[in-house]
Amino acid sequence: MAYSFPYDTQLHQLQFGAIEIAVHCITNFDDLLNALIEKGEEHEDYKDERLPYWADLWHSALALAQYLAENEVIKPSMKVTEIGCGLGVPGMVAAKLGADVILTDYMQETLDFLEINWRQNFDSTLPSALLDWRKPPTHFQADLLLASDVAYEKRAFDVLPQAIKILSKPGGRIIITEPQRVMAQPFLDILEKDKAYSLSKSILEVKWNNFYKKINILDLKRM
Repeated sequence: MAYSFPYDTQLHQLQFGAIEIAVHCITNFDDLLNALIEKGEEHEDYKDERLPYWADLWHSALALAQYLAENEVIKPSMKVTEIGCGLGVPGMVAAKLGADVILTDYMQETLDFLEINWRQNFDSTLPSALLDWRKPPTHFQADLLLASDVAYEKRAFDVLPQAIKILSKPGGRIIITEPQRVMAQPFLDILEKDKAYSLSKSILEVKWNNFYKKINILDLKRM
């Protein structure tokens, strides 16, 4: 099926066990940065530093998708929410495995582009919602919360732990993947020390664009 985008893109066929996901990736990240700069310093997107991180395919997202495919995480009709979904690869893998997913992000532009990738893989409308970690909706709790590479800005560390609690059900599960950034350690320490969770931690090495990266997998269960 042919699509028209305002960006140059490349289609990738990704394999996670028996699950195949087709994903369009934007090839010229600078175009998105320039579009943000052109909005001007008084624009809300510029003031709030809404950088287009969503447009890249991150090692952490691939690691999370692989973890879901290789472990018996997903149960039929399980309610799954992905936060900071970007290109939505983990959420789409969860959907292929039978979950009832909703993919969320802070920026409408992310979800507009994600609609294209969703339709590349499913014959249905993208199940999505705008979500600001600073104001997480209390009615939005999931059986499983997915988050790949969300700890990339220190300003989020004060709100992310609380958002994760609000968005996950008591007794639910949260899986976070993170590329061993030193700056993310304070956020990880908060989660690891929180008595509200039991934690299983592992490391998965992922190759993407001929580059290997070790990814932390934090598999948490709410008590």
